[in-house]
Amino acid sequence: MTTPPRAVIFGSGHSALTLATGLLEDDWRVDVFTRHPTAEILGNPAGLTQLTLPSVHATELALGLGLWQHTAPPAHEVRMRMVPPHGEGFGFTAPLPGPAVAIDHRLKSAYWLQHVAGRGGRVHERACTSADVSGFASTRLHDLVVVAPGSDSDLRHLFAPDPDRSGGATDRVVVQAHLAVPEERLPHRVEVLSCPWGEVMVYPVLTVDALSPFQVRSLSAIDAPPMHVTPYSAVCVQVMARPGTPLDPTPTAASPEEGGETGAGLPRRHGAHARSAWAHVLAQLARLAPDLAQECSEGVVIAGSELVREVHPQVRRPVTTIQGAPVVGIGDATMTVEHASGQGAGASTWVATTLRDQLRQHGRAPFHADFLTGAWEAYWARHGQYTATFGGFVTAYWSGALPDHVLRGFTETVSTPEGAAAWSAGLDDPARMNHLLTL
Repeated sequence: MTTPPRAVIFGSGHSALTLATGLLEDDWRVDVFTRHPTAEILGNPAGLTQLTLPSVHATELALGLGLWQHTAPPAHEVRMRMVPPHGEGFGFTAPLPGPAVAIDHRLKSAYWLQHVAGRGGRVHERACTSADVSGFASTRLHDLVVVAPGSDSDLRHLFAPDPDRSGGATDRVVVQAHLAVPEERLPHRVEVLSCPWGEVMVYPVLTVDALSPFQVRSLSAIDAPPMHVTPYSAVCVQVMARPGTPLDPTPTAASPEEGGETGAGLPRRHGAHARSAWAHVLAQLARLAPDLAQECSEGVVIAGSELVREVHPQVRRPVTTIQGAPVVGIGDATMTVEHASGQGAGASTWVATTLRDQLRQHGRAPFHADFLTGAWEAYWARHGQYTATFGGFVTAYWSGALPDHVLRGFTETVSTPEGAAAWSAGLDDPARMNHLLTL
């Protein structure tokens, strides 16, 4: 009887758990290391919400990860507005090629971890260091070693910077809040506003109230009952400010005297720091789109959903060798995707599913570094390069870096219903809009 292949995955984010689920479906033995237990994840403040566009949503459903397919509020169209500093802007509305959804990252991480465990994966609640990765690599007990932590993890330094590749992202200051609104005011589309100061995205989200410390302790006990929380629909507002512009809340939300934490002991991306940032961007939004600012002002900010986060893009080589063993990095560990492009969830899903497909085609032969590099390059060829090109278009639109004929081509394309629908389909799969960006 053939022994099933084994994988160890360091990280419990979108790409890590998508890959873990796929490998379990292929009869692998999978170990997943997560820094936070599931109850603790649900007790933390919100992280950065990601929009799951139709093709990615369909892939999640096929993997059995669409745990909220009947409760998540769908968005069926996208409305985009371009707001120049002077003169008149323009906009368009187009249908999406299927429903898009957004799930609070706490729900997704916690319940996907439970799903992995329910499928037979072994979940280890332990923060890991570079020494831990090195130790696992040296034992050769696993056929595949994957590093898929968040962008802040020190594990990213296992991978060398890649100066020859761009992910299309630039520095941003992201401000987020989830708003409680009456059900009849819940949006059914993705609203995007773009201006020289940055981008604003508004869309429906399935969110959850953070667990209390008492609930976290109770659900973390050995004899605790199965975890269950009740999510509900809300509105996610994200402002992706360009540093130094009026949308950037940094000068008003921070001071040189502040340390690395707020008075509540939370990282400076949460708490009073985040609430101050939200107040700032809401005031600036009133100058750009008074109607949108009014809608946001009428919603009630859900406690713990406020977030301010600096994003500094990084691109790293996806494969390294540790103790003679190849290690592959996926997700934020090796590539920052421009969040304002809406492609974050897509990039995480496509790199995980492409790697899984390459592993299935490779069979039981050893997974050498060249193979793993080629597997990542397969993702880049089919998805990554187009995601990067689109992200670069978003970041360069107002900078004067784009040729006039590309700007004219975009304006002319979206001015017709057919062209706007084609652009919307390109949001779902950037490969389909590449010809519009490289004329």
